[in-house]
Amino acid sequence: MAASDSQKQLLTLIRDFATEKSQGERRVVGLKKRIQEVRSELDAACSKLEDSKRYKEAVEQELKGNEVELARNDASIQTLEARINLIQDEISTVGSDLEALKG
Repeated sequence: MAASDSQKQLLTLIRDFATEKSQGERRVVGLKKRIQEVRSELDAACSKLEDSKRYKEAVEQELKGNEVELARNDASIQTLEARINLIQDEISTVGSDLEALKG
C-alpha cells in the first residue's frame, strides 16, 4: 500500500509539474505576443512623432516666410507713408504759392 501511495504521489507531482510547465509556456507565449503588440504600438507612435516633427518644421518654415513678407510689407508701408507726406508737403507748398500768386 505504501508503494501505491508513493506511486500516486509521484504521479501527482508529475501531473502538477506538467500543468505548471504548460501554464508557464502559455504565459511565455502570451508575454511574447504582448511584446509584439507593444513594439507595434511603439513603431506606430514613432512614425506619428516623425510625421509631427516634419509637419512642425514645415509650419515653422512657413511662419518664417510670413514673417519676412510681413517685414517687407511694413517697410513698403513706411516708404509709402513717407512718400505721401512728401507729396502732401509739396501740395501744401504749391497751394501756398498759388495763393501768393492770386494775391
